[in-house]
Amino acid sequence: MNKFKFTIAIALIGFIITSCSFVDKLKEKLSSKDSEDKKEETSKEETKEVTSTSDLEFYNKYIVVSNKVQEAGDKVYKDYISNIPEPKSISKTTFIIAVSFKLSTDNLERVNKEYNRSLFDGGELSKLNASAEMKSEIEDNFKSLLKVMEEFYNTANKVSLYYSKNEWKDDPSKAEGYDSDMKSAYDNYKTAFDKFSASVKKYKPQRKPIDLESIKNPDERSVALLMNSYENTLDAAEEFYDAFNGTEYKGDLSKAKEKFTEFETQFKKDKDAVLSGEFSEKTKYMKYSYEDYFVKMTNMFIDAGTVFFDKAPSIKDAAEYNRSYDNVVNNYNYMITAYNTNINIVNAFRVY
Repeated sequence: MNKFKFTIAIALIGFIITSCSFVDKLKEKLSSKDSEDKKEETSKEETKEVTSTSDLEFYNKYIVVSNKVQEAGDKVYKDYISNIPEPKSISKTTFIIAVSFKLSTDNLERVNKEYNRSLFDGGELSKLNASAEMKSEIEDNFKSLLKVMEEFYNTANKVSLYYSKNEWKDDPSKAEGYDSDMKSAYDNYKTAFDKFSASVKKYKPQRKPIDLESIKNPDERSVALLMNSYENTLDAAEEFYDAFNGTEYKGDLSKAKEKFTEFETQFKKDKDAVLSGEFSEKTKYMKYSYEDYFVKMTNMFIDAGTVFFDKAPSIKDAAEYNRSYDNVVNNYNYMITAYNTNINIVNAFRVY
């Protein structure tokens, strides 16, 4: 009997031990799963607001596109207004030189062809990727803009040939009709451009300055220093461009000049930080690219802006004003191109 009780007791103890072990393993498994779920959930929350590299590249490229298209389209209309007198005042003895108008019209055709090929014929724009909504909205608006740009070019080309080939001397009566055509074509272009531009700006990446003190790895800290500098400069540049774009001869330049001064101050601060920063053998090439390319292009932009704001108040005619204005825009775009090249270099860096 005692032997039987002893056997039962041993069996019971074994069952209890096995059960406890099973429960512990089950708890461990459930706890691990719960931890993984929380980790995944936290990870999703942390990355949800971070702009992907492809979205950033897409945005940066289309900012360049937007600037170049705007420059080309606005230049056509500015040169038309500058070169061509009021239609009612035109007679066979009127003195008209439409060279600038014709050249800017030809440039509009080049820009339109360049981007049509880039988007539809296997070029750079066709290879860009981004999140579905961003890609669809911006590309759809750009496709519509390209069609309107072509219509604008066709109208501008017809009118520029009318004046550059002196056809107006044989039949000045067409001037008023052509003037109406030009204004209508430009209005359509401007409406399409504004819609496209707004869609690009809608997806501007949310930029948060990186806390350099929180980064222990010296190479990662160097990259973060460059990233902060590039992004600060770009933000200040875009604020300037928004204020500068569309300013006219004898117009109010106070806001644009204020933003230009703020840009200079911000750039100097960030440039000094980068040039005095510590870079290892692994990261020096990025510092050199910043110093030799980006700083050079930015200084050229600052020089063009300084000349413009010094001379603008005393400029005697709209044509001279437009030339100086265009020089600022051209150098601004060179700076943005340098930014895109260098930011891609920084984004490609990996610490091993």
